[in-house]
Amino acid sequence: MKNSGHELEWEVALRKLSLQSRLRWNESLKRFNTWRIGGEARCLVDVENLKDLSRLLPFLKKHRLKWFLIGKGSNLLIPDSTWEGVIVHLSGDFKSWEPLEGGPMVRAGSSLADVTFVQRCVPKGWSGMEFMIGIPGTIGGAVATNAGAHGGETAEFLSRLTWMDLEGEVHENARQEFDFGYRFSELDARQGRILVSALFELRQTDAHSVRQKALECQRFRIEKQPYNQPSCGSVFKNPPGDHAARLIEASGLKGAVRGSAQISPKHSNFIVNLGGTRADDILWLMDLAQERVLKDHGRELIPEVQILQ
Repeated sequence: MKNSGHELEWEVALRKLSLQSRLRWNESLKRFNTWRIGGEARCLVDVENLKDLSRLLPFLKKHRLKWFLIGKGSNLLIPDSTWEGVIVHLSGDFKSWEPLEGGPMVRAGSSLADVTFVQRCVPKGWSGMEFMIGIPGTIGGAVATNAGAHGGETAEFLSRLTWMDLEGEVHENARQEFDFGYRFSELDARQGRILVSALFELRQTDAHSVRQKALECQRFRIEKQPYNQPSCGSVFKNPPGDHAARLIEASGLKGAVRGSAQISPKHSNFIVNLGGTRADDILWLMDLAQERVLKDHGRELIPEVQILQ
């Protein structure tokens, strides 16, 4: 329903919450995702602290609003049209980094960038998660999807998880209380569990060794992936016993173009934005890859990327 001032009732009510966090109305989402595409969101909230989040989530539930939690926006496809809902973007206090005394343990906020996490581990000689240097996401996304590379996964080093439910209540659980799998975890905003922070237990080695391992992971990404072009990272999950990139290339789709979107000539499981591409063009290439791989190899490609709907 609209009020006499042409604002929806929920919009008026949201303003009256008087959050410390900034409300951005009709905000372009292009800079909030790594593909650098998409239309506007009716409202984007830069949530600065735990108090504001504990007030916002019950508000969204009470008003039955469509909402979506976003970090750096990797592994996310945003449509070109206006998204009539609320984007929850964690910032401020959620970028925290708190080393614990007595061992190689650190509590990291959910919106801390993966690359920043690794960079801060290096001088301390904390090893184990160097693979995250090449993942263009945040701690929250890494936990929610159990992100991994180079034989490592996020869940291996998780100790405890602090999260909030849709009533605004904070919970803390041991990692063993949640299921984790290949690019999957139960700690997912879509299931009403919003990660606040995560406690990681790493391995104590030396700064030189950690730096070298991180550089190796970074060099691999630069050499094997379209590092300097906008993308979401891997588009599809690897089927058991095989690689999505190999199957797509074997189907002759390496370098395929639709509009300004391209299946990368460098890595076939990446779709890159050549400049000004549209979400529809990326979806077209995704559909093409799935159809051809199923026809040619009898293998189903399951998207790793989420589509904002």
